[in-house]
Amino acid sequence: MATVLFYNAILIYSTLFVYLSERMRYSLDRWILLAVAFLILVLPSALRYNIGTDFMSYVNIYENLDDFTWMEQGFYFVNWTFRSLGAHVQWVFTAFAFIFTAVAFKAYPSRNVWLVHFVFMAMLWFPSFNIMRQTIALAFCMLAVFCYLDRRVLLFFVYTAIGALFHKSAFFVMACGALALIPVRTSLKYTVAPLAFTAILAVALLQMDLILGLIEHLLRTAGLTKYANYFGGRHFIARDFGSGLGVLAKVAFSVYVLLSAKSFLRFNKYNWLLLILVFVYALGVILANQIMIFGRMADTFVVAPVVAAYVLYQLPNNRQLNKLVLVSFLAFLLLSFTKDGFGTVTSYSDPHRNPYQTIFSSDVNE
Repeated sequence: MATVLFYNAILIYSTLFVYLSERMRYSLDRWILLAVAFLILVLPSALRYNIGTDFMSYVNIYENLDDFTWMEQGFYFVNWTFRSLGAHVQWVFTAFAFIFTAVAFKAYPSRNVWLVHFVFMAMLWFPSFNIMRQTIALAFCMLAVFCYLDRRVLLFFVYTAIGALFHKSAFFVMACGALALIPVRTSLKYTVAPLAFTAILAVALLQMDLILGLIEHLLRTAGLTKYANYFGGRHFIARDFGSGLGVLAKVAFSVYVLLSAKSFLRFNKYNWLLLILVFVYALGVILANQIMIFGRMADTFVVAPVVAAYVLYQLPNNRQLNKLVLVSFLAFLLLSFTKDGFGTVTSYSDPHRNPYQTIFSSDVNE
């Protein structure tokens, strides 16, 4: 239980310091509070030992780097740099913790930073222990999406390309950005698209086999055989744990965002990209509830609910209802984060999350 309280304190206190930083009159005070929040997140991640399912796999990559030249260039370069310096492998975990958190902080908007911080870290801090490459890519993707919403479209493609240097899944977010640039009648975005998106999500819930066949066909047609080959592979197994309440909460929030499409688009026409990302994210969540590998699909687009929560908080219409939905979603994220802190072993994996231990723990040094 001590570990769970420790994890929760990290999320809550880092959010508190970010919140307080927005209310400082002087920039120096603001930067000091942000630095404290930054360290609260980075230090536990940097100093952990055997925390995260793939911790030892990353150690193996570092120690046998010549066998992993095929990996993404950014990830490989960081490992190669420290390996060339003869550094201890723990410096790699420190570097990735720093990059993940620094890029996330860079992405934060100037207002309501606490909200973005809480949602992002509640959803991705634990995954950053395991899927380190992808979470760094996701931090860059969040930065890219905020640039897109700020009409800096070129920077969107630049940052997603940088993210792809750490994990190629960033290319899927980039593709959604390109898709969002295709001219579509405003009336279709306001009414037809959100209803069509919601209908597809309903079909995914009721007709899983149809959706799976379509996705495999599209992947093969696009030449993405690596991902298409997951179908029928060792990761393509049924999910046999969890109550499904988390899926319901995430999908319900996503559907509410989609059905609020008119408000989102009137607030900022560039939110069309956000609606596309929310739809694909929700579809991934539904599929992952049945087949484990689709958790990767949901992870790829997890920045969607983060940014959507931020925009929803600012919408001038239906403010009371929006806040009710948002508070409910935040409460769910906190409960989910607390549950994940227990590090429950499933039939699919062992998160190696509880108890927390560092490189200085006696068990490690013996």
